[in-house]
Amino acid sequence: MDILDIQLVAEKALGLTEQQVDELIENGEDYDTPLMKKFGVDLNTFAKIVNALTPLTPIIQDPRTNDLIHAFVTFQNGHGQIIAGQKFNA
Repeated sequence: MDILDIQLVAEKALGLTEQQVDELIENGEDYDTPLMKKFGVDLNTFAKIVNALTPLTPIIQDPRTNDLIHAFVTFQNGHGQIIAGQKFNA
């Protein structure tokens, strides 16, 4: 996964609201501080963990590309929403 996908997963794992994410970006902060505070890891280590866990996530069909992907998903407003995904390699 690319760094933007990792950051999206971090935002959900940290429970950040859109406003908190905006403040984080506007203040020039990085994700290391909140990740270190909550999980004891920096973004680089968090990325390694996310990439290791990705093959354990559900395989779904990406509605935009019809590709099968492993995806971190959330459920909102009666629908599943892809947070981040990686192409499934059989």
